[in-house]
Amino acid sequence: MNSQKKCKCGFTLSDPMIVPKTKYNKKGYFWLSMGYSAKPVEVVFQCQNCGEIIDSSTDEEVIEKYRYNSDIIQ
Repeated sequence: MNSQKKCKCGFTLSDPMIVPKTKYNKKGYFWLSMGYSAKPVEVVFQCQNCGEIIDSSTDEEVIEKYRYNSDIIQ
C-alpha cells in the first residue's frame, strides 16, 4: 500500500476520512447473511467524502487487520 495516493479531495491513507471496507465473495456474503463470520477476500480504502477508492489489498495480514473493524462494501 502506498500512503502517498490521494483521492479527489486530497486525502491520503493516513487521513481519518479514508476508511477500510471489506469485500467478500458470494460464499462469504451467504455466511454473513446467515449470521456467521466469513473471511473477506479484499480490503479497500475509500474516502468518506467523495467515495473514491484510493487503494486495495488482498494481502492476508491486511485482511486480518481489518477483518472485524471495517464496513462491508458490495
